[in-house]
Amino acid sequence: MAKKTKGKNSVESVAETLCNFSRFLCDIVISVYLFVILAVLPLYNRGYAQIGTDKENFFIKTMTYAGKCLLPVFVLWLILRLIVAKQKQELPEFRTIPKSIWQALNTTDKFAALYWIAVVMSYVFTRYREEALWGTASWRMGMWTQLGAVIVYFMTSRMWQRNDWIVILTLPVSTIVFFLGYMNKFGLCLVDKEIINSSFISTVGNINWYCGYLVTVLFGGVYLLWWMGSEITWKRALLMGYVTIGFASLVTQGSSSGVVTLAVMLFVLFGMSVKDGGKMECFWQEMTLLSVACLITYILRSCNVLSQELPMEKVTDILTFSAMSVIMTIVSVVVLWLVHTSNNRNHYRGNLFWGIYRILCVALPVVSVALLAFILANTLLGGKLTSFLTETAGDGGSNWLMFSAAWGSNRGATWSAGASCFWEADLLHKIFGVGPDCMYAFLSNEASPELQNMVYDFFYGNRLTNAHNEWLTILVDIGVLGLVSYAGMMISVIRNFLHAGKKSMLVGACGFCVLAYTVNNMFSFQQVMNISTVFVIMGIGENLRRSARD
Repeated sequence: MAKKTKGKNSVESVAETLCNFSRFLCDIVISVYLFVILAVLPLYNRGYAQIGTDKENFFIKTMTYAGKCLLPVFVLWLILRLIVAKQKQELPEFRTIPKSIWQALNTTDKFAALYWIAVVMSYVFTRYREEALWGTASWRMGMWTQLGAVIVYFMTSRMWQRNDWIVILTLPVSTIVFFLGYMNKFGLCLVDKEIINSSFISTVGNINWYCGYLVTVLFGGVYLLWWMGSEITWKRALLMGYVTIGFASLVTQGSSSGVVTLAVMLFVLFGMSVKDGGKMECFWQEMTLLSVACLITYILRSCNVLSQELPMEKVTDILTFSAMSVIMTIVSVVVLWLVHTSNNRNHYRGNLFWGIYRILCVALPVVSVALLAFILANTLLGGKLTSFLTETAGDGGSNWLMFSAAWGSNRGATWSAGASCFWEADLLHKIFGVGPDCMYAFLSNEASPELQNMVYDFFYGNRLTNAHNEWLTILVDIGVLGLVSYAGMMISVIRNFLHAGKKSMLVGACGFCVLAYTVNNMFSFQQVMNISTVFVIMGIGENLRRSARD
């Protein structure tokens, strides 16, 4: 009897050893994928002429090879895990397995699974399956990209073995990207000397692609610096340099969505700091870094050190080529000094900052609603409410106060086109979408002549592949089911990560990255650089959160 028991234990030991080894192989594949996405893809560049296509092909090959390597070892691990569970009598009855799996998922997991299903259903019901498989050429946000992103989240959150050096590697890599992006705006350290254009930045290329990557990564560093406390150490000194370079690149990169994201993220960080004097001091340290980044740029531009600078946006000129940078620096330094001295005296004026924050929480929505009402009224009246501004400042003085196709750097046209696509789709395709990354195909084949003419005339015949609003684009491409599941996934991730960030700075940093990505993409879109990065960050954050909880 003893020999039989010993033999049984030996079999269980072999099965468990093989199970652990297959899990180790899964970890290697996932780690290599994370390394390529976080450290190689941002720097990969063969020149600006075909950089979008080059990045797209590199990403697709990376995802395809990783999938081919991961699938067999994951299936092997799954089989061995079931064998071990059966041997240990841990396997539930077959009819209860689906329920057990569903109960083991958190809110984010459930929304992610529903989004995965929504993407598949969108592909099943689309009229453009060839287009929907990988997506529109040079964009490639089709079914495989969407499904792969969700799989990356689940695999990283469950199977990754916590090689934290991969996370740390992101900082030096993105520092290089940010520095090149900042210098490129002034004709220095050119990545591609044959093409000098304000639309191409750093090793990422397209300005919208660059901004999407920048905010998704930078605000993780902003959160880490805030979380680590106000005491200066060598780690904080390096992070301060990182954040300063990132801020300098952000305010000069030229995309309006990046400036909006900066304002929103700083407001959120301010709200998270009001009850803690130490955190408030860290917040004003970061405000000082932002102001210094603007001031240094102002000095360089004023002294003509950066004589080859490319055209800047109005907001960029206000922040980096006017007295605003000086005022911001003075205010930030003064408030930082006041908070620091009050903390040293244990007399932090938390009630004052809390009161300011509550006033802003009420005032900002009221002002926003009032502004939207004014824009609506002014639009209906044909611009009569701002005619005096037009007379004194020209069309640029009031064009943002009247909604039109050109409003918000042409967001008026793209948003109108996206909304019209959804409205013109039939009920089935409102629910499931016209197909992953198939907005352009729908516009070309099914849209009304009026909509086609508007898009053609306004964009001079160029393809309109998205609505320059991620959620609106998902509504068109993957339907109501896709939007509800995707929005639920992103909102729950942000909520879970920021809540867990009270105990784990890395999880909180991941939450800040996802929040910045989401805010930016209210005015922008999914593309190879940001969607690949954000789903990796979501997987890492959930992995760290689960580890901290266990």
